[in-house]
Amino acid sequence: MSGQVERGSRPSRGAAFRARLAVLAGVCASAGLPSTGFARGDVDAGGQGVGEGGGAVTPLYAPHRDDDGYFNPWRRFARPSLWDMLVWKTSDNPYDEAGPLSIPRVANDGAYLAGEEHSATVTWVGHATFAVHDRDDVFLTDPHFSKRALIPARAVPPGLPVESIPADAFAIVSHNHYDHLDAETVEALPATVGWYVPKGLAGWFRERGRADVVELDWWESARRGRFTITCLPSQHWSRRIGQGENETLWCAWLVDSGDYRYFFAGDTGYFGGFAEFGRRFDPIDVAMLPIGAYAPRWFMAYQHMDPAEAYQAFLDLRAGTMLPMHWGTFDLTDEPLDLPPRELARIVAERSGGDDRIRVLAVGERWKVPERTSAGAAAERSLDAFPQMKEN
Repeated sequence: MSGQVERGSRPSRGAAFRARLAVLAGVCASAGLPSTGFARGDVDAGGQGVGEGGGAVTPLYAPHRDDDGYFNPWRRFARPSLWDMLVWKTSDNPYDEAGPLSIPRVANDGAYLAGEEHSATVTWVGHATFAVHDRDDVFLTDPHFSKRALIPARAVPPGLPVESIPADAFAIVSHNHYDHLDAETVEALPATVGWYVPKGLAGWFRERGRADVVELDWWESARRGRFTITCLPSQHWSRRIGQGENETLWCAWLVDSGDYRYFFAGDTGYFGGFAEFGRRFDPIDVAMLPIGAYAPRWFMAYQHMDPAEAYQAFLDLRAGTMLPMHWGTFDLTDEPLDLPPRELARIVAERSGGDDRIRVLAVGERWKVPERTSAGAAAERSLDAFPQMKEN
């Protein structure tokens, strides 16, 4: 990690308002509604499924696709109306957006990614993109290096140059919304990069000449060398131009290198899955959890956690370290881009007086994963936690 800290600039209130209206108009015209939504009059799904190994019956393991597409069995998503969208986008923003943003950025050329790491490091590229360097392997989460997420502009440049990503890296993708799946980035990365995606997305990658793509359903795992990569439930939804509402699945990921376990939440609301993941995959070393794009709550609560819910998810996961993400990059909702980490700090201070297991990284910052107290603990854990294995 080297270089000086840079700080982003805040668009004017009027510019931000016009940008949000542009998102509404542009995406509604081409895809029905923008890549946001909410649940009003929440519906609890009645579907039940048998837990792994014949255990307890729980919606987390239930069938999650019907004639209308994929759904969350524990709590269905209620599609917002155009009126709801207009009410949100034309309402007064209660947050003070005056003044410059405070989004630290550290200069980082990523040259170290070509070498071997003695243990593991994680670099925050911005938004939901991390570069994990575990020994001589590199993997990315929801890689996005472009200037825009369809329409919203990037507030801070990526923390690494896309050219620094090694040709033998692999990437995990949580869902098809534009701030998480970016066509320009996919085409800019080496064609040899491997991709792990939820159900329904493999064809999109193959259409772009990416042959090394593995498509997984919830609770399915794939092997890539020493890595076990597991697709897990999340509480979200999907839509993209050319892909209908909930036509493709959304997910979280658990990546086990044999030395460390990394949990990547993608986009999600708070739900009971976090406690189940913590029980089933303990110990989790690093939890990458979204803390931003949460206001207003009446609109965003179903699919985006706020900082308090993200901290509770971290506690549910029993993880060693929380790396907050999904803030400071794209202006998607009402709260200021730099507010989520400050709100997280306030909430944690009120609840516990502080928690040194939370690491808020600067864009471009490289952080070393703490070594385990008992070496090889992850490798010694039974592979029963990883069902339905697919070799790659």
